[in-house]
Amino acid sequence: MGITVKRLHLTLHDVSPVHENTLRKIHSAICELGVVRYSMLVVPDYHGEWPLERFPAFCQWLRELEENGVEMVLHGSRHSGEIADLGTADRIRSSIFTRGEGEFLGLDENRATKLLQEGREVLKRTLGVEVKGFAAPAWLYSNGTIAALAKTGFIFAENRWRVWNPATGRTILRMPIVNYAGGGLLKRSLAALWVRVSGTVLVGSEILRFAIHPCDFENNVVENAVLKRLKSLLKTRDTVIFRDLLPVP
Repeated sequence: MGITVKRLHLTLHDVSPVHENTLRKIHSAICELGVVRYSMLVVPDYHGEWPLERFPAFCQWLRELEENGVEMVLHGSRHSGEIADLGTADRIRSSIFTRGEGEFLGLDENRATKLLQEGREVLKRTLGVEVKGFAAPAWLYSNGTIAALAKTGFIFAENRWRVWNPATGRTILRMPIVNYAGGGLLKRSLAALWVRVSGTVLVGSEILRFAIHPCDFENNVVENAVLKRLKSLLKTRDTVIFRDLLPVP
């Protein structure tokens, strides 16, 4: 009896000129593993200092990747947020999951709508791509952001636990994300433990979700662990992008 090929949804986060060298390194490494289709989460103006418009060569590279099957997804606006705007519960969430980068966690609907529309326009202008999906930095959403997504034409979004259709609220895929993490020793250790445990807990799942961040490849130990895990997963799984998960119209 042959091996049943399942699927792996692979995302590469924090796509910005600031990380260009690392992103190229990651792309080359995963291509060597046979990955053809994956999703890039693109930040229009990383930390307000790296606007895509100022880096035409980087944008041209992304356009070439998109033409060859790599999916472009909007990933925030600046990938930075003000903790002062958050309530107590959201401050705790922000401190656990990110270092001040939960940009869409404290936004009301109007502000979220403005940033979503602007971000989509930037990617259209610089990459020539009509993005259909959104992933909030650190996967953190305010209620206002969720409402804004439902009204701005995005057909998929993701958080740590699921992929869903913002217009209908319907879950497209319910599966926790698997990823390593930056930050302190405890956070990194817990993330690494989850990656190991997920290999057993989620082994029978038809689709797995795996996320890579540039910081993963700035640490040799984590880089090797990521590639080892991917190599193992790719023995029995084909990579897919968000659009492959959507129901056929």
